[in-house]
Amino acid sequence: MTAKNEKLIIDKMAEFSFTKYEAKAYISLLENEDISAYEISKKSGVPQSKIYETVNNLVEEGIIIAQGENPVRYSPLPLQEFIQRYRSKMEKSLNTLEKELKKISRGTDIDYMWHFDGFDSCLEKVRDIIDQAEEKLVLEIWEQEYQELGSELEAASGKGVKIIMIYYGEERELPGRVYYHQLERLQEYTSRQGRWLTVLADKNNCFFGSFSADGTEGIWSQNQAFMLMAESFISHDIYIAEIYDKFSRDLDREFGPNLARLRAKIEDYLL
Repeated sequence: MTAKNEKLIIDKMAEFSFTKYEAKAYISLLENEDISAYEISKKSGVPQSKIYETVNNLVEEGIIIAQGENPVRYSPLPLQEFIQRYRSKMEKSLNTLEKELKKISRGTDIDYMWHFDGFDSCLEKVRDIIDQAEEKLVLEIWEQEYQELGSELEAASGKGVKIIMIYYGEERELPGRVYYHQLERLQEYTSRQGRWLTVLADKNNCFFGSFSADGTEGIWSQNQAFMLMAESFISHDIYIAEIYDKFSRDLDREFGPNLARLRAKIEDYLL
């Protein structure tokens, strides 16, 4: 196990009130079952002056088991049982918290707009939206972001969620009804302005994000006006995709490949 992986595990276990030494001892026992406190100290790096206090705490919590004597040897709670125990604790705590907070909540719907900064935080929110969708997902997505979200979209489709997608990328097998947007000269535009991601779920959850070399940021909201704007934006691009599919030659002749001359004119007006 690398030092980076160990630090990640220790940090996550700290969220469940494990000390650094307790986390190190448990990790060591997963790797080396049925060993003494002295051996745990040697393999884990927990100081010998702290090892007996550490293992006694873990025994009291039922995280490790002590057996025999001279020396006492220790074994860990099996990993799956460990995970299930803390998953159940978390679910129980959240259920209690939800129940008690509902007693004091006025139940007022307020149309907040939440800002997300950074690639990971934006995609984490979009994953939540996709996972919570029950009936329909409408989205506009680039190939780069689909590589991150494809498994969640396929899972949503598998459970019966209707998916309507505008896809910026090469044609491939994708879930739902897919409209492929023309890409010619669009990569040059996105290198300057960035890519975008729009997701609308069940008409009650909406996210819009911008992905560029300067950074990634997004907005999530349940505001009806914001969702109408997103729906109109996506509908407009579906119209363009369908029209271009039928009349691409005429449009290329009139406006250039992928409406290049029209795009340039609009950029002059707006940007």
